[in-house]
Amino acid sequence: MAAWRIEIPLGSLQLAEVDHFIVAIDSWFPSSQPRVFAPAAGSDYRWPHVESGGLLCLRPSRYGADVVDRILCHLSDAEVLLNYSPMKCREEFQREFIAYWGQRATKDAGRIEVQSLLTPSGKTREVVYYHDVRHARFVLADGVDELKRWLRNVGLSPGDKQLFPTCLVRLSEPWLPSEFPQSGTEVTRLLPPELLRRCLVPGRSVPIVFGVQTVTGPTFVSVVLKGGDPKALINGFRNAALVPLERIVNSFGRPLQRQPVTRVDGAWVHGRDHPSDFTTVKGRSVAIVGSGAIGAALAMLLAKAGVGELLLIDGDELTVANISRHPLGLDSVGLNKATTLAATLRRQLPHLAFEGFASRFERLSQQQLARLSNMDMIVAAGIDFDGETALDSWRRSLPQPPAYLSTWTEAYAVAGHAVLLYGVESILAAFDADERPTFRLTDWPDDAGILHMEAGCGNVFQPHGVVDLQPIIAMAGALALDALQDKVPESCRRAWLGDPSIVRARAGEVREAFDAAMTRREFPWP
Repeated sequence: MAAWRIEIPLGSLQLAEVDHFIVAIDSWFPSSQPRVFAPAAGSDYRWPHVESGGLLCLRPSRYGADVVDRILCHLSDAEVLLNYSPMKCREEFQREFIAYWGQRATKDAGRIEVQSLLTPSGKTREVVYYHDVRHARFVLADGVDELKRWLRNVGLSPGDKQLFPTCLVRLSEPWLPSEFPQSGTEVTRLLPPELLRRCLVPGRSVPIVFGVQTVTGPTFVSVVLKGGDPKALINGFRNAALVPLERIVNSFGRPLQRQPVTRVDGAWVHGRDHPSDFTTVKGRSVAIVGSGAIGAALAMLLAKAGVGELLLIDGDELTVANISRHPLGLDSVGLNKATTLAATLRRQLPHLAFEGFASRFERLSQQQLARLSNMDMIVAAGIDFDGETALDSWRRSLPQPPAYLSTWTEAYAVAGHAVLLYGVESILAAFDADERPTFRLTDWPDDAGILHMEAGCGNVFQPHGVVDLQPIIAMAGALALDALQDKVPESCRRAWLGDPSIVRARAGEVREAFDAAMTRREFPWP
């Protein structure tokens, strides 16, 4: 580490106390950024972008620039920063409101995380929370049903008596660090009078959330209040209901804990409040028949995109030989693919809904079929021809058939297909007498070794890897999302054309339509 002191004429900057800078570089320089300190600027949050020890938070310089020019650039930026007008300082503090709140949050060992499912809009209102003591966190939601569903998905099952009311307070503008509340008294003055007795219960830790719109989007912060000893408050009264409200409120006037808020609501998870597929697919439902390498990966993609409800159907258990191509791993071997994947997704994305049926399609009960018929889309993912035939026939018999998407790969995953059908159109109309699609892209004389047999077993498999599947899975996922967002008005099919040289190298034949490599194409149906 090397450093230089650079004198500044006292009073020449808006922050008049600063009379020198310290420019420091570490042993990695010029492959690292120089740092500029203004020790007199302090670390008391009087000035924006001043960190511990007077370190100035400045924009990075280009590594390829001249070393001297880089140092001068940082010094120039430091001068600009410390010449901010009072209005500019306020704007910068408010723009990075939650960053400064986080820097001044409670740091002691007893701090509790605050997780929010709250909608980042609306007025000051009553909301509900659960105190998860085991994981040292509060979880808040707009309503009881939403909160209980989320908690069940992460493996918790609290009763109604363990869910408590609290308040979301909407601020008109972000606080400056100097305006951050220091005591419970400052906070209770902001709560609606009608919520005081409901939210402030003696002896209970109560999270209060503040929501505010910043120039970069809506944000939440929180404080945790704790009242006095319930026995001391009730002393002299027959029961807690008779204790004067003022006495209860005053008991919450002690120093508070400031806490950042971790948002776990869908709008944040699937786009950080910016436009994304989630806006339109959060209310859609998809059933995926087949939870193998293709179906399971497709389920993961649709879940990550924010599809509100996924129903997974598969009768098979995961084997060791599956795990190199499947999202589930060794710890799930011997378990049903569909139900285990649904449980995994519930834990990973608890704001969405997942369910699994441990059955082939042909063995579903009437109740399960009724559930399936109410989905917005049914996906057949790499299932066998018998299952495809049964699913196609059943779906077309419904008064209002859901949209249907069938996806599969050709041998060695050098080509793949995704067919989207609406209404009563049948996918079997495009299959020949040998039960093969007429629009296939490859032919394999005498099967040309496209199926391999497991050692000492009659089970067969296609010898392709997980990377080979990805373009096909991505293609099918994109088509499903396009359909769910009403971007594809008519039935169609998409095809992935991979590497034709692989086909020839393995004694296969490339059809005329396989006229490009590493290309995605779309065709009308049929």
